[in-house]
Amino acid sequence: MPKPLNPKCQLCANLPTVQAKVLHGQEGDGCWNPKVCHNRRSFYRRRTEANLDIETIVVEPPVTYFAVLYLYKEPGDKPLHALGAELWHGQQPVCRLEPIHCFGLTASKIKAYTEQVLQAFSKKYNVNLYQYKEMFEISHSQCPVSPCPLHPES
Repeated sequence: MPKPLNPKCQLCANLPTVQAKVLHGQEGDGCWNPKVCHNRRSFYRRRTEANLDIETIVVEPPVTYFAVLYLYKEPGDKPLHALGAELWHGQQPVCRLEPIHCFGLTASKIKAYTEQVLQAFSKKYNVNLYQYKEMFEISHSQCPVSPCPLHPES
């Protein structure tokens, strides 16, 4: 099995020789070896250039509907400050529930509300959504709802 590529040498190969000798020579980290470094740097540069010639293809990902829930809260076991949701079709968002504050809402009311949002997305786009595919916790300091007690209007 071949020896794995050295990331340090890969980076060094892109530097001018003078700069590489300063960084890795006696004044630097001391890894410069004139017996092997010139050839090794050449090898890594040619390898990088060869990789640029590799053909790439584009394969369209499957297009499905999915819902994403955004929870604005402090990290840990803290109460929910606000929530929002989006419906995506493939790689694009197609519908958004603007975030709302959750002050005074119990956990059961929040759960019922998020289920209503899924039902609304399902009805509007004639798809079956049973759950959120992703839930992102975002710092409550990023709350976009206005007015917000965290960001009082001046």
